[in-house]
Amino acid sequence: MNRFALFMIGLCVFVALAMPSRHSSPVEVNQQILIDTTDSQPTDTGISSGTTISPSYGGVTELARGANGSFYTDASVNGQQMPFVIDTGATMVALTVDGARRAGLYVDPSSFTVVGEGASGPTRGKLVTLDRIEVAGRTVEHVDAVVLEGLGTNLLGQSVLTRLGGIEMNGDKMVLR
Repeated sequence: MNRFALFMIGLCVFVALAMPSRHSSPVEVNQQILIDTTDSQPTDTGISSGTTISPSYGGVTELARGANGSFYTDASVNGQQMPFVIDTGATMVALTVDGARRAGLYVDPSSFTVVGEGASGPTRGKLVTLDRIEVAGRTVEHVDAVVLEGLGTNLLGQSVLTRLGGIEMNGDKMVLR
């Protein structure tokens, strides 16, 4: 893996760890992701109600900006639904240890190695390949990802975003095409 990819992974970890939050623990942060920031009820799709998804491939998905300025969505990783922060600055998908296990990936944190450099030093984790991620009504197969030690929120990075189609920002909306 080249230095740029390692730098991007480190940057991804730094952003995730430095993300402002009103919560005191990663568990509470993950629980908040499941709560829609517009205070309305979740839709039948399991996606936060700030998200609308066209029912067919090639449609448009519109995401509302969360209260902390980030964009959130749910995605299915290897058939398991879980919350994600959309991170356009991340080179690849980054999963929490719990997220990886839910997706059927065996990860032993004692075997993690340095996979990048963050603001607070070396970042430890494990590089993996996901069979598939389903997001915004689309399926992406054979996705490069990393499971990161200490990560509190799953991050949806460029290893998926570039394969979905276009991404547009307009005020407090993100549109995936």
